[in-house]
Amino acid sequence: MNSMKILLVIFFISHSFVNPSLGDLIDDVCRKSSDYKLCVESLRANPKSSSADQKGLTRIMLQLSLAKAKNIYNEVLILLQQTKEVVLKQCLQICKDNYDEAVDDITSSIEYLDANEFFFARSFAIDATDDSSSCEESFAEPPIRKSPLKPKSDDFLHFVETT
Repeated sequence: MNSMKILLVIFFISHSFVNPSLGDLIDDVCRKSSDYKLCVESLRANPKSSSADQKGLTRIMLQLSLAKAKNIYNEVLILLQQTKEVVLKQCLQICKDNYDEAVDDITSSIEYLDANEFFFARSFAIDATDDSSSCEESFAEPPIRKSPLKPKSDDFLHFVETT
């Protein structure tokens, strides 16, 4: 009987040190983000998140960020072809350069994350947010134009800020 009690105590003690479930990990990671709902929905939609640790969840969010940056870059290319207005075209050219750089920055961030170089991974992710912000700021300079990219840029920033 005493051995049974000892086994139960050992069982409960050992389980008290086990990492929280992945659902809790996703919840914990996303509570630190700027958009909890977007973060949770994005991670839970990815089948790899069910077995990912915090680094893996960060990688998933960076991959989603990369896809979004590429999508915005491609949209800018289309808008550049369609736009005749000179000022809008100049803003879009700035955005093209910025999102080309953002794609490179997120790619570098993923590479540094994979190499466990977390400082550099974070630095390149921050650089990508600066690239996106620079794009949006170009529309705010006189003569002011409404950014056709604003909703997608905001979405991109939410993903990058999650890392």
